[in-house]
Amino acid sequence: MKNQGPGFNPEEIIFCPTSLCNLKCPHCFVEQKNSKPSIEDSIALLEDCANNIDLLKVGFSGGEPFLNLDFTTEICRKAIDLGLVFDRIMTNGVWWNTAEDLKNKLSAIYDAGFDGKIGLSFDKFHGQNVEKIAGFINGCHEIFNDRSCVEILSVVDSSSPKKDTDDFLLSLNELKERLGFSKITSRLDKKTGAGSAILMDKEGSELSVFRFAQSFMPDEKIQLNDRKWFAEDYCQYTGNVFYVHSDGNIAPCCGFANEKKELFIGTVKDTFDTLMKNASENKMVFLCYTEGLLQKAKEMQKAKLLPKGKCNDMCSLCWWICGKE
Repeated sequence: MKNQGPGFNPEEIIFCPTSLCNLKCPHCFVEQKNSKPSIEDSIALLEDCANNIDLLKVGFSGGEPFLNLDFTTEICRKAIDLGLVFDRIMTNGVWWNTAEDLKNKLSAIYDAGFDGKIGLSFDKFHGQNVEKIAGFINGCHEIFNDRSCVEILSVVDSSSPKKDTDDFLLSLNELKERLGFSKITSRLDKKTGAGSAILMDKEGSELSVFRFAQSFMPDEKIQLNDRKWFAEDYCQYTGNVFYVHSDGNIAPCCGFANEKKELFIGTVKDTFDTLMKNASENKMVFLCYTEGLLQKAKEMQKAKLLPKGKCNDMCSLCWWICGKE
């Protein structure tokens, strides 16, 4: 009997207030469109989900969420009213122009009740100035009165991981000095650059850093040239969310393949019950959460529908399979 995954069981809503961004990063898969989700529809969906999901979490991604602050703060207020838990608000940290601008917008998020983590994307691809990133983090520390409120999420340049990691550690050391932290503990893999690090101050406060391998959008001739397959987790790490895109479409995951229409399970105007019904009838959702992407890939190889080789990036494989089912 084949192993089966636990199925799709959403635990979080991630809102994309806008797909627009002040940066154009070469590794980003988000199409920048001038669209914004309806605040009224989003609040109605949030209320409906809160009635159907225990311990519902709320997060924000993008684009750059701080470029549509009215939406972000309204959703935060409603989440507080409903007694929900916040996850992360993702940001590039360099959307602000002046110190006053930074303070005002961080204060707006704080006053709206947000108390989750501020996920800062910081790496070679974003190309941020370390001084401005330090200014952003210090601003967060001041407004939230918490030296651990920010965490860094970073992507490794897979074309030269060792050099990229060396350069990144130099940037981290400069950041440590500017922030007044006392030491860095690195657990980054010497070959791949992936792993974690911690910046710690003398009082014991920590700024966590997480580094991830770069994902690639495959073409029609997907390259399966990794040394090992990804570990099948039935999309439990990137999935079990309602990801509300800026145009209102909803996908069941936060991996970059959530841009594919084959993964859409409805829109922000739909009810929780409708979204779950659509998810139960969606072939890709069944494949990802129940059948398993790894099992499907091996079956496709056996049938000669997929080239021989191995892929260590489940989102890349998911992107490629979309539309072929």
